[in-house]
Amino acid sequence: MTTSIVEVGGMLSVLSARGVEKQLMKLPGINKVEVNYVSGSATVTHDDQLASLREIQTKVQACGYLCDGELLPKHVCQTGANQ
Repeated sequence: MTTSIVEVGGMLSVLSARGVEKQLMKLPGINKVEVNYVSGSATVTHDDQLASLREIQTKVQACGYLCDGELLPKHVCQTGANQ
């Protein structure tokens, strides 16, 4: 199992977050989903062989929300790459 944090932009309430959780749980290979509308993210525990990040991103977009993919903590981003 892999845990990924993906962007879910544009949610307005807890109800929006719950709807995304329900839709992501319908994907095969998804074990657990926690969506936070305040941070605009979803923490997804999934089997990479059954549910890829691309499939998760596509499902979030199908729900009507922005998803550019996995969110990375700032300390993981390479500094100086754009210099």
